Amino acid sequence: MATNRRDFLGFGIGSLIVAACGSRGSAAPRDALTPTPHTPDDDAPPADAFSAKTCGDATADNIEGPFYKPGAPNRATLATKDDEGERLVIAGSVLSIACEPIANATLDIWHADTKGGYDNDRWGMRGRMKTDANGRWQLTSIVPGRYMNGRRYRPAHVHVKLHAPGHRDLTTQLYFAGDPYNDGDDFIVSSLIMKHAKKNDVRRALFDFVLPPA
Repeated sequence: MATNRRDFLGFGIGSLIVAACGSRGSAAPRDALTPTPHTPDDDAPPADAFSAKTCGDATADNIEGPFYKPGAPNRATLATKDDEGERLVIAGSVLSIACEPIANATLDIWHADTKGGYDNDRWGMRGRMKTDANGRWQLTSIVPGRYMNGRRYRPAHVHVKLHAPGHRDLTTQLYFAGDPYNDGDDFIVSSLIMKHAKKNDVRRALFDFVLPPA
């Protein structure tokens, strides 16, 4: 059944889960050689739903944070059925300043588990993927937990490193609208806050990255 951008998000925006610290993960596959290409599934809107409404402004960068690990496994699904947490799908496109889709861009994505912990020993909640011929990408995972930063929690967020030949590399984070810890966070950028909604027991969000030329 055809799904448009509004249907993808659904109706009725809910709250995120407040969580404490922890760690988890699974080992990287030994035979993974290239980042996983985008493969649309039943959760994905059609190609025309990925068209950016506005271009011209490059996506804002954001801090890398202390938990990046190079060499993540090549996969677009970061959470297994055994991982705790609310299911999450984020989809979108990678575009040029002129709103042209960028194929074969590499997204290196990582985030905390539902308890707010990063897996620094193995590859839990870490993966790399490529955009398809239409510049589309899709991540399937869980809503990240929050963790303490000084005397307060950081809002839930997803880290992204993005590389596309001929374009400027991007390191950034994606945030969730309505998170009570967005206000007052030391690092958040308003243009990186995603609208989201729960539909069929899955939290869904859309985000288009815009890259300037190198």
